[in-house]
Amino acid sequence: MIVERVGVDDIENLRVRVLRKGTPVTHARYPEDSYPDAVHLAIRERGELCATSTWFSKECPEVPHVPALQLKGMAVDESLQTTGYGRALIDAGLSLARERGAVVVWARARDSALGFYEKCGFIAMGDGFIDEPTNMPHHIVVTRI
Repeated sequence: MIVERVGVDDIENLRVRVLRKGTPVTHARYPEDSYPDAVHLAIRERGELCATSTWFSKECPEVPHVPALQLKGMAVDESLQTTGYGRALIDAGLSLARERGAVVVWARARDSALGFYEKCGFIAMGDGFIDEPTNMPHHIVVTRI
């Protein structure tokens, strides 16, 4: 499994297929995609992008005033979930966070994915909320580096 850096145009179709399935939303672009320090990571299977995540500097609302990286747009093709692709992206993102001197990494995680994040060392913090684009329950998840 090789994690590579790609452009946001390369990952949007995968994001839409995975993150917008069953929702009325037909796009998966985020304002943070254009942050100067945003890094889009991806893994290919047989030449096709099958997993992606985006990482950028942003203060964590649950752990303020410390250097932090946010993870956003985590998507693994449904046929490959639970096969280690997501963990490989998390590991690569945590390495990036260490390089950048982050103290915490955080994400707005779907409640349906909390088990995955907990296996990767994240903990849910604060009250749950409904994410507007998807109308699905979420929590902030955080890991310290």
